[in-house]
Amino acid sequence: MLWNLEKLEQERLELIEVITALSHTERLLQGDRSSIFEKIAAHMERLSELDTEKQRVQSRLEAF
Repeated sequence: MLWNLEKLEQERLELIEVITALSHTERLLQGDRSSIFEKIAAHMERLSELDTEKQRVQSRLEAF
């Protein structure tokens, strides 16, 4: 179970890096920002799911 928590945290950190990079790219582009915004939104949604899953795993670990 601890391994799952570490895996979730690693994926979460990687998503944050991707979102940050996409945000910087969006600011630099003059053209079509909608596709980048859609990617950011999708990654933010996955990040939210990971946070929920991480909380669930942490709660289970604390219950032991």
